[in-house]
Amino acid sequence: MEPVVLIVTVRNEARTIGPLLDSILAGTRVPDEIVVADGGSSDGTLELLRSRASADPRIRAVLAPGNRSVGRNAAVRASTAPIVACTDAGVEVEPDWLERITRPFAADPATEVVAGFYLPVGRTRFERAAGVISAPRLTEIDPKRFLPSTRSVAFRRTAWERVRGFDESLAHNEDTPFALALKAAGARFHFEPEARVRWHPRGDLRSFFRQHRRFGFGDGESRVQGSFYARLAAKYALGAILFVGGFWYRDCWAALVVGLLLFVTTQARRGAGKLGPYGRFILVPFLKVVYDAAYLSGYAQGRLSRLSSPGRPLRDRDSPRASD
Repeated sequence: MEPVVLIVTVRNEARTIGPLLDSILAGTRVPDEIVVADGGSSDGTLELLRSRASADPRIRAVLAPGNRSVGRNAAVRASTAPIVACTDAGVEVEPDWLERITRPFAADPATEVVAGFYLPVGRTRFERAAGVISAPRLTEIDPKRFLPSTRSVAFRRTAWERVRGFDESLAHNEDTPFALALKAAGARFHFEPEARVRWHPRGDLRSFFRQHRRFGFGDGESRVQGSFYARLAAKYALGAILFVGGFWYRDCWAALVVGLLLFVTTQARRGAGKLGPYGRFILVPFLKVVYDAAYLSGYAQGRLSRLSSPGRPLRDRDSPRASD
């Protein structure tokens, strides 16, 4: 079995980093190395990490001021293992997560990237509804198109080297362009749905909007997923055209009502078994609109921000969004 390093990037995670390390070390497979890159914490996170590192030689803390791409690359460089597993502070890894996400490398040595899965865990009705919108269901995933999140992914060091690591010029949503670069380089992917971590969605409307706006900004900044955003914008443009057209042709309003009913029904179906009628038929459709608006506005801003300083070009492919 090849050695594996677990990398994590943190900033002001003094409350969550200890439980994460404990859960990793209590798993069915324990990493040979754990490298945590601190992006410049001011809450004592780095001190806690150094204390844990002094007590456990498998743990190493590195100071890497900058964005998450800088931190992830610094963590990989500070390690030696040929297999790199990646997750984030604040998530809860299942006990067999590391075992499951690294097993495909042994089963097929040609495998270069293993995409794990992630499940939203909501304490409040808002968080549960946000989770319905923010994360795909297994039934929605096409393994050939699915792009892994850095919450739950593993890759060979040689693949990371081939694409020159994470693009450090990107301030947001670095995992999508990294995965697209790996695909463009011909890396062989494997989807492992049982390698699961759990994460908590944002708990209020403002932070929910800001998070997804940042994700959209990252896509625009890296100039990926253009066809996804074109289709999304076209849907809302069509709705606006039907609304305006209804002042002259009433059939336009009838078509708009049918479309809205279909939209609400589709979104409500996603919340089945997780939310009551209010959450399913009101909150989930509302948050879907907020989600789309956040992504579209962030994407537009990200594209504009890169006009004067274009970054490394990437092939524009789609990955399945949670509720497209």
